Amino acid sequence: MHSKSVITAIALALATQVFAQEDAVVVTATRFPEKQLEHPVGVTVITREQIANSAAATLPDLLARQAGINTRNNTGSPDVAVDMRGFGVSGDQNTLVLLDGQRLNDIELTTVRWSAIPLEAVERVEIQRGGGAVLFGGGATGGTINIITRSPIAGDRSATVSASYGSYNTNGLRAAVNLAGANTGFSLNAGRYDSDNYRVNNRLEQGNLLGDLRWTGIRGGLVFKFGLDNQSLRLPGVRTDVQLQTDRRGATTPGDYSSRDSTNATLSGRYEFDSFDVAADLSHRDTKRNAFFDNYFGPFGQASFIDTHGKVWAFTPRAKVPYRFWGRDNTLIVGADLDYWNYLSLRATDIATLGTPVANIAATQRDRAIYAQNHTALGEATKLTLGVRAQRVEIASNDRANTLPSASAAQARDPRSWEVALRHKLNSATAIYGKVGTSFRIATLDEMFNNCGFFDLTTFTCFSTVTPLEPQTSRDREIGVEYKQQQWRLRANYYRMDLRNEIHFNALTFLNMNLSPTQRQGIELEGSWKLGSRWDLFGSYTHARATFREGVYGGVDVSGKNLPLVPRDQVKLGVTWAVADKTRLSGALAYVGKQYYDNDQANNFAGGQMPSFLTADLKLSRAVGLWNLTLAGNNLSNKKYYTYAIRGGGAAATNFNAYPMAERHFLFTAEYPFR
Repeated sequence: MHSKSVITAIALALATQVFAQEDAVVVTATRFPEKQLEHPVGVTVITREQIANSAAATLPDLLARQAGINTRNNTGSPDVAVDMRGFGVSGDQNTLVLLDGQRLNDIELTTVRWSAIPLEAVERVEIQRGGGAVLFGGGATGGTINIITRSPIAGDRSATVSASYGSYNTNGLRAAVNLAGANTGFSLNAGRYDSDNYRVNNRLEQGNLLGDLRWTGIRGGLVFKFGLDNQSLRLPGVRTDVQLQTDRRGATTPGDYSSRDSTNATLSGRYEFDSFDVAADLSHRDTKRNAFFDNYFGPFGQASFIDTHGKVWAFTPRAKVPYRFWGRDNTLIVGADLDYWNYLSLRATDIATLGTPVANIAATQRDRAIYAQNHTALGEATKLTLGVRAQRVEIASNDRANTLPSASAAQARDPRSWEVALRHKLNSATAIYGKVGTSFRIATLDEMFNNCGFFDLTTFTCFSTVTPLEPQTSRDREIGVEYKQQQWRLRANYYRMDLRNEIHFNALTFLNMNLSPTQRQGIELEGSWKLGSRWDLFGSYTHARATFREGVYGGVDVSGKNLPLVPRDQVKLGVTWAVADKTRLSGALAYVGKQYYDNDQANNFAGGQMPSFLTADLKLSRAVGLWNLTLAGNNLSNKKYYTYAIRGGGAAATNFNAYPMAERHFLFTAEYPFR
């Protein structure tokens, strides 16, 4: 389908997921519970009801229906990369993901563990597009996604069980319990999910548990949230362009697999004094990962077994102080972020040789930051936000199996960020806003470590190296307009980000590097329309440009060239129809335009660009007595597509490798409540 025809059709019926109600409470904008529209630049909220009505099966599916968000699978894992505002292969490193306000992004080069957070356990999702570095630190240049899990409901004593079965031998079981009085409450959500998945050697076995224990008083309260998850996953590898035509479901790496075991806990407290509020979180996460990558290259290759253990402690105290200055109402948010990471990774030819590893990496990272954000009511219709953050990052890494000096390194960085935002209500329905600021990202430990950074030609031996990279910095700007009436909600904005030292993984050289200056800019249009009591329509259009401002790669001047893996155009459409009192039908269309293949920085790949694709999803829900039955169908058009591909080497090459996505598939779920 031609992109211009799609864009024209969608523009005539502009409308993303329905915006949150005006009195919705959000925390992402200030790290304190606030009314959504009390601050200069709002946060898009996906509510619990909208999640239930959506045809999405996972959190990444749900997010992919939002303006400015693209998802990408380049491992065969259900934990796909989520990319906000066009960062391509490093999209998940530039999108900050929080679970109940606590950072999920690791200092490893891994994706967020989305599969450990079932949709049934989510109360709402808050999306703040653009740099959120002042409040949350590095890695938020593209935006911030805060997933709020369900809490005990006061006075409720209930339980729910559900079972699912679907295509590719998929089955799942889930149970939830809620026990709460007036001041105390406990909730527990546990589940098991297994699937052969679309590809050969892509079996997934997943278990997870999320719990919430809380006490609430007149002025404050304490909350203890905990969770654990485990995952066993087979890794099928990429498919060549020829294999995509002849055997797209086959496995290129039939011996590869990975596993993960993770636990997390957070103790949160909040107290309201007469003149100010205080809050603090103390959290801990412990993650163990194993992965095996077999040797498919004969005597010139080598198998690899990786055993990694990562821990992080974080303490985040903060205060909210309302005051008057020069006759104007102000609110000051001040806080500190303190965290300590400990990382150990053994890398050997197989599990039996872990005692004598090829690499034995020990690393630590310490972050200390202070921040302040001030909100000023310049008038009843105009609000101003000013913010600043100062941070200290100390990283030390050492390969204890390698005596070369290049196998260890330490660095200390002092990134800074600031923001200025203004929102003005033109009338009761229309508001305009603008914001400018800076954001940053520090390289992860994986990005600094190279398993074969030095190759000894005399002994034909690889030696690891640790190479610190320069911090990535960005100057961010955005302007927009919001329109809201009882039945209509619309938003349009333009953004631009000018980056220096963007951190990028070169999949051809297997090295991480700082890119020459780059730029991101685009427009996002989204909105919704409630048609009577039975119809909800929503949709969005995103036009994104990611380009080099200057630079030379492989002897080619890339100034003005497009960065790979950033679709120029995306269109999302959706509808929810209350067919009858107990029957609901939800549908979604998603169009993703062409994008350049990975490592085609020169935009000269003879094979052209990755093809665009259009997918369609549908979900039918029906209440039968106390039972709630749903049948969901995804990719109903049976589109054979892929979201990640890398070009072949050589200027005249036309071959590529890709990860094929699933064809048409279905999932049936039956849920029963006990009250």
